[in-house]
Amino acid sequence: MRFWILLMVGISACSSEHRMEWEKVYFLPGGENNTPHIGLAGPMAGITGDRLVIAGGANFPVKMPWEGGTKAYPRQAYIYGIEDGGLRLVRQQTLETAVAYPGNCSAEGVWYVAGGENESGPVNTVMKIRQENDALVTELMAPLPVPLTNGSLVSASGKLYFVGGENRAFVSDKIYAYSEASGWKEAYSLPYPVSHAVVVSDGKSKIYIAGGRKRNENAISTLYDAVLEADLASGKVQQIATLPEALAAGTGVWDKQGSILLFGGDNGETFHRVEALIAEIGRTGDAEKKKELNEQKAQLQRSHPGFSKICRKYNLKKKEWTHVLPLPGHSPVTTTALTYGDRVIIPSGEIRAGVRTNQILTGKQVKTYEK
Repeated sequence: MRFWILLMVGISACSSEHRMEWEKVYFLPGGENNTPHIGLAGPMAGITGDRLVIAGGANFPVKMPWEGGTKAYPRQAYIYGIEDGGLRLVRQQTLETAVAYPGNCSAEGVWYVAGGENESGPVNTVMKIRQENDALVTELMAPLPVPLTNGSLVSASGKLYFVGGENRAFVSDKIYAYSEASGWKEAYSLPYPVSHAVVVSDGKSKIYIAGGRKRNENAISTLYDAVLEADLASGKVQQIATLPEALAAGTGVWDKQGSILLFGGDNGETFHRVEALIAEIGRTGDAEKKKELNEQKAQLQRSHPGFSKICRKYNLKKKEWTHVLPLPGHSPVTTTALTYGDRVIIPSGEIRAGVRTNQILTGKQVKTYEK
């Protein structure tokens, strides 16, 4: 009896902490003759029941954009069983409707996809997707008030919220909330317009918006280093923290211990140099100079160094940043990190300008005890 009492006291005297442990890297299925899949930027990605689905997205199957390549928007869906041993491809399916760069959200066994873009540009489509006998069944919901791509979708207090995004006319500074009675309505305003942000929710009353960017007319984009908190009860949106560096297009999840986990991202160094060249190309009327600048731009994109592999954790109670294990393999942006129990899944994404990855990263949040 004394032994058990001492053991229990010893555990209660320790503090628990969650850490990330990256596991196996999986890959999207290849094509004919075992050719590797070229990967997807901005995929539709979600969990319905015990199935992981990766679909839609965009890539350059023939030539890179600086070589005159055309962006393609495939409609293939890859359905994986999530098992104790990892992921297992169950089947493939061609979707009637698919998009790239949407907001993805999985809640109560159902997967929601909002906004995004296709060959015609940004869309306002919202889909509710579930699986029946390993096949995907899609139901259209009320559309967003305006077409928006590169925004985020989260669930909190039993409602869906669409945050930020952009279209050809503007970058959004709105948070829209969905209800069955009235569809999508403007619920809150952000202090600035933002796309490509990492948006997570505690599932209850708070939404957190980290980093992101805003394109500017005839100037380089603004990259944000702020972490915002939207309090759904009070309607107050305020900055609660500053990122160690401005980042856009990364991904992240809500930690089970009540922290924000951020994976990778783009600090804009190469992106801003490309934007500056694009602006200079637009200003010059000299054909030779334009050709020279276009080659400089292409060389910058060809030699893109890739994106940050740093993973960070923000502890809301302690108000501090710490590093967690860096990403294994390639570091993707423009994708959606998903959670299933203790598991974190990061499907495909973009790893350099125009270049996608076929990898699916998996990891676990593991509880440890420290004295």
